[in-house]
Order: sequence, then structure tokens, then C-alpha cells
Amino acid sequence: MPEDQAHQWTELQTAIVKTVVFFDMFSYPLTGYELWRYLGVATDFTAVEKELKLLVELGFLGGKQGFYFFPGQEHLLAIRKQRYHFTNRKLKIAQRAVRLFRLLPTVKFVALSNLIGRHNLRDGSDIDIFIIAQKNRIWITRLFCAGLMKILHQRPTASSKRDKICLSFYIDADHLDLRGLADGPDDDYFHYWLAGLYPLYDAGAYHHQLIAANDWLDHYMPNGAFIVNNQSYRESPRYWLSRSFVHNYWRQSVDVLERLARRLQLFIMPAELKKKANVDSCVIIRPGVIKLYLVDRRCEIMRRYQERLRRYFNE
Repeated sequence: MPEDQAHQWTELQTAIVKTVVFFDMFSYPLTGYELWRYLGVATDFTAVEKELKLLVELGFLGGKQGFYFFPGQEHLLAIRKQRYHFTNRKLKIAQRAVRLFRLLPTVKFVALSNLIGRHNLRDGSDIDIFIIAQKNRIWITRLFCAGLMKILHQRPTASSKRDKICLSFYIDADHLDLRGLADGPDDDYFHYWLAGLYPLYDAGAYHHQLIAANDWLDHYMPNGAFIVNNQSYRESPRYWLSRSFVHNYWRQSVDVLERLARRLQLFIMPAELKKKANVDSCVIIRPGVIKLYLVDRRCEIMRRYQERLRRYFNE
């Protein structure tokens, strides 16, 4: 917390500190370049570097090895380095799962999510996966992916989460605009979540389509809304059926399978999930979107974030 109460905060300095506060909640010190990319104010990188140097000199921030954090938080550098290795381990596990997911032609895009930064996963955490399915094929996609992980004992449970595959967020290719899933315009967690998706598989430039459909994110991160961690454009397997004379018949059959997959999954879905469906942003079940988080920490995170900002700026 700053001691100099007479300091007059500029808009850029305020934006820098707000960004550091948010990522500090996740024990994640930022480089100057990352700060600039995540910043909520449009500016050039040189201006950010200048202000960071000043804030360090004034004692509002600490700086070491190219990272910025609050004074006394140097230990976060070691945590960030540790989590880099944890995330690399989890990436290899996720990539093995993706090699199975891509066997289903309706899987169009798979990304690692909930990083809040780059390579920022805890050792004991599960592995959150975000999937884009073919239009009108979201329930078949979920049945295949979640069912496969269940059979292989790779889904998280209350007693076993470490390195398990969490498949709780799907959209289809006709519902790429995600602005309606944020908890209002100040849902910074959702903005950083969306910006930080780590693509693992892309069957046809769906990541670029996702970026284009969510260009509203530029308003919140004008210096580079999507933090592109990786690009992985690989075509899904081709099947003779897609080019055969029975293609139309096959499509009609899959329409039936999609309806059956939806009924089956809603039937076996826990009652508490169905009860919370579409009540808030935790559990969403609607055409083209399946989001199943019984516990969504965003509200609590944003409440703590606002409290820390008030304490820091003595508001």
C-alpha cells in the first residue's frame, strides 16, 4: 500500500497498478510487456516502461529480473517459475486428451483455459478445457469428450483433481460471441480468461474466428486483447462418408443422435446443475452453449479485487 498520500495518480499509472493488483491475487508477477498487453488503457509500450520505472523509484512497485510486483512480494518470482513447470506437465496431459478428442469430426477447437496469465497453473489443480463444437453438434461433442474421459478415469472428482481433465465449457461454431456470458461490463476475470485461452487444436482457423467474433474485448484490452499463447492448426481426420452419396442421409441421422445425446445427458445430469441452469452465469444450458460450473469464483474474486483497489487507493 502506498505511503505517499499526496501522490497524484495519472490514468496510466492507475491502470498499471490495477493490473498488478489483479494478477497479484493469482500470485503472478508480470513482465512490462505483459502489463502493456493486459492494460485497460490504450498506449504505447515505451510509455508503460517509463511509468513502471517511476513507480518502482517511488516505491509503489517492486521490480526484479524483468518482472513487476508489489514491494515485499519477490517470492512470487519463484512461484511463477514453479508454475511454469507445473503447466508444462499439464499441457502434455491435455495434448494427449486432445489427440483423442480430434478423432470426432464435430470437435473444431480445443483450448486450455483458466490460466490467468501464461503457464500459471497450480500443481494440484485440474486441467480446464474449452471446446468449440460444430454447429448444432454440441451435445454429441460433449457426450464423446466427457464420456471418454470418464471411461479413462480422467475426470476430476471431489477427492481427486490433480491433472484431471475438466470439461465444463462448450460452445458451438454458431455462438462464438461470448460477451453475454460476462457478469456485466466490469467482469475483468472473464475478460482475462477469454484473452488467455491457449489453443491446443484448431480444425480450421476457429481461433481467428473467435477473435473476430469477440472484438469487443479490444475495449478492455486495447493493446492486444487476445494474448496468443500458441497456434495449432491441424485438420481433423477426413472420413469417406463426408464425400459420399449418403452424406445427406448421414446428416439427418446425426441430427437424431444430437437430440438423443441432449436428452440422455440432461437425464443423467445432477439435479443441482439443472436447478441452477440459466439462473446466473455459473450454469448455462442453452442452444449453442453449455457451461457447467456449480461453483463460479468470479463474483468472489471480483469482490476481493474491488476491496484491494479501495484499500490501495484509499478510496
